[in-house]
Amino acid sequence: MKLQNNQTSRGGTMNILQLMAHPDYDNQKRTANRLADVGLKTLQEKLNGQGIIEVLNIYDPNNFIPQVTADTLNFNNPKEMPAERLIKHEAQYKLIKQWKSADYIYIYMPLHNWNVPAKFKDYLDNILTARETFKYTKTGSVGLMSDETTKITFILTSGSEYDTDYRYVNLDIAPQYMRGVLHMMGINQMKLIRAQGLDMSTNNKEEIIKSAEKELVEYINSLSF
Repeated sequence: MKLQNNQTSRGGTMNILQLMAHPDYDNQKRTANRLADVGLKTLQEKLNGQGIIEVLNIYDPNNFIPQVTADTLNFNNPKEMPAERLIKHEAQYKLIKQWKSADYIYIYMPLHNWNVPAKFKDYLDNILTARETFKYTKTGSVGLMSDETTKITFILTSGSEYDTDYRYVNLDIAPQYMRGVLHMMGINQMKLIRAQGLDMSTNNKEEIIKSAEKELVEYINSLSF
């Protein structure tokens, strides 16, 4: 989807990246996918034909997300890479370029065994690359991105209530993991929007979803782009 002419702090066209990370990626009944649809429509209305929105559905088999393997660890120079490794290398740097060029990134996913889904972890393993999104120094790692140029919104769905239920609060790993990964890149602020308790018999699932939709729409509309 290509829109035009909304200027950013980088002096170029506004770039927005929407990442969808539900394993049931084409099922519109899934809450994360429903919220992603609402978020996308709100962004389109707000941009009003200006800027660029890219949508990457991580579990769609048409989108190649390389995994960390012996090849990815042992071959660093593209000139020395076998053909199969070179394909992975090119795919990785396409993902890195897309991530780094985005002014706003929206991430939609379900909680999966207390953390992010496996393929999204593969995606982050590509993005979290030395000399691209962070670097090593004598005093430790330093992020190469910043809050000024990159704004992150993390939309997380779950069957239980992980930030309030004493049985699960110590397993509320996904938000902590995301904040840690982003901090490594130099991004220290992350907006978290949750739709949780979806599978609890005492809760009204549709009310939870509508509340998350409302929070998401209000947050997007509050932004100054």
